Amino acid sequence: MSFQELLNPKVLTPLAGEIRSPPGFDHEISKTKKTDKKEVLKKPTQKELDLLKVKKAWEVATMPAKNIPMNLIMSYMTGNSLQVIPIMMTLMLLWNPLKAVFTETNPAFAAYVTKTNSLQMYLPKAVFVVCQVANMLIGLWKLNKMGLIPNKEADWLSWQVAGEYIEKLSF
Repeated sequence: MSFQELLNPKVLTPLAGEIRSPPGFDHEISKTKKTDKKEVLKKPTQKELDLLKVKKAWEVATMPAKNIPMNLIMSYMTGNSLQVIPIMMTLMLLWNPLKAVFTETNPAFAAYVTKTNSLQMYLPKAVFVVCQVANMLIGLWKLNKMGLIPNKEADWLSWQVAGEYIEKLSF
């Protein structure tokens, strides 16, 4: 096989009598042309474009909510021990949503805001912030379960006795 055969391959056309039509194929339908029906595509109106942009903004707003079940499962599965991985994961559960609320809220919706739909964008932005706060609450719950949030009297007062534990590990 030469290079010229790759550039200009020989295409064999089937002879008329060699290939049978598949069952159910109608030759009359295939011969008619559909030129009489021309479909004209209409340009979408500004209202339709704004509606599509609002729908896309709602998709962006609910993206953080899709992470909530995974974050809950991961927080539950890592346990309450004070180790590097669970602490770092918990701090990321606090830091990333906080960063997203303050630096990514307006840029995430900037492509969808127009003069006519700017009032409709407040609710998707609020839902975005609420979903991020929900992710932060998972991090706070995890810190509380690990015992890193001072929420008892003994955590603040030195003369208070720390709570009794049911089990203790001693050698």
